[in-house]
Amino acid sequence: MKCLSKMKGHNTRWLAKTKHETLSEFYQEVNLRRNLADRILGRKPQNYFRFGFVRNPWDRMSSFYRYLVEKKPRKEIHSVESFKDFLLQVRDDAPWIKTLYSMKPQVDYFTLDDNTLHIDFLGHFEHLGDDLRIIAEHIGSPLTLPHLNRSTNSQKDYRKEYDSEMIEIVARRFTDDIHHFGYTFDQPDPTKRCSGRLNRRR
Repeated sequence: MKCLSKMKGHNTRWLAKTKHETLSEFYQEVNLRRNLADRILGRKPQNYFRFGFVRNPWDRMSSFYRYLVEKKPRKEIHSVESFKDFLLQVRDDAPWIKTLYSMKPQVDYFTLDDNTLHIDFLGHFEHLGDDLRIIAEHIGSPLTLPHLNRSTNSQKDYRKEYDSEMIEIVARRFTDDIHHFGYTFDQPDPTKRCSGRLNRRR
């Protein structure tokens, strides 16, 4: 997270090359990234405060599609005719879609090998300011969050971009996110807000 990069103790050696490593994958690999000093000083991931954020899946897919269109990180986006066409390719498991990290359910990033969801603080994008303040108080450092990868639809109502078929595609793709994090299509904010510790079976 960009806002943490200047904090004392910032350790990039433990990070994967991708920003999209799940918690389970991180635990499997982190021992290979720890150096001798880490081992002598007893630095372990379990000693750190672990937090993350989730977002309404329908809003997230709308924003992600706009990002692909505007930034064009993948050549395949040139052949996508519309947001609906994109979601139809999601439904049909188009090979290039399956390689996109952002198409993973968000719940995957907080799931451990024993199929439990375990994180010290889970915040909501819809309550970003409030939840960041809670995190800042816990770690004892102010956090200023830059808005990176902003798309032109960041202030738009995502609900106006969907028809019933598109709504259902996202609902099926992100069933676990909707269930665990309390999201619905009609209500942008979560119906059951976490904004705290998460520790339960998936």
